[in-house]
Amino acid sequence: MNREKFLSENKIHFSYHEFFDYETLNFIENILNIIGEDYTPIKENIFKVFRYDLNQAKVLLLGMDPYPQKGVATGLSFEVKLDSWGDPKVNTSLKNMLKLIYKSYYGEILSIEELREKISKREFRILSPDKLFKEWASEGVIFLNTALTTKIGNAGAHINLWKPFTEKLLSFIGKKNPNLTYLLWGGKAQKFEKFIVSGKIVKHNHPAICGKLYNPQDFLNGVSFIETKNDIDWIMGEEI
Repeated sequence: MNREKFLSENKIHFSYHEFFDYETLNFIENILNIIGEDYTPIKENIFKVFRYDLNQAKVLLLGMDPYPQKGVATGLSFEVKLDSWGDPKVNTSLKNMLKLIYKSYYGEILSIEELREKISKREFRILSPDKLFKEWASEGVIFLNTALTTKIGNAGAHINLWKPFTEKLLSFIGKKNPNLTYLLWGGKAQKFEKFIVSGKIVKHNHPAICGKLYNPQDFLNGVSFIETKNDIDWIMGEEI
């Protein structure tokens, strides 16, 4: 694999160039040969997370692997290209992220129906999902999946393939930017904690499974957005 071509074609930011040495590129080439053509996201977006300046990053949100449905994954963990919170394709994780963002700023948990009504009436002014993730990434959130690809229709299919890559990457990130806050949601993400060499770690349950508020680790009891809202504007300045 030609290193300069790889860095250029994938728009890799200079701050990650050191990581993508020839050993790492050979590892990537082997993975791409193994997975063939039946994968998501599209080839052009596999390395999208590395287009942003690592030195300016403030938060790393660790997801597991891309959405397995064809055409949904974007290359950033949790991101979807939907232009409305009212879209029926907004998944459970995003709904619960929206609930926790609102709670973190305004102190109460509302149902998704209540939040959608507030958004439609412009009583809760938050950007739509497609715009919000782009702004978060630009402001300093690294949306990293532990596996950069998965087989279409088969969640988790490539996690073990990418695991050595991600372990090495987390160590590199921690050394290059020691002041990050890492958001580890759920047991699978938390297994990678031992490869985080610096910074602050916030842990609680995954947003796909929540609603048991008697559990201190329930997602809706989480402090991910409270702990980081001095660094990241999670509603992008759109206030009630």
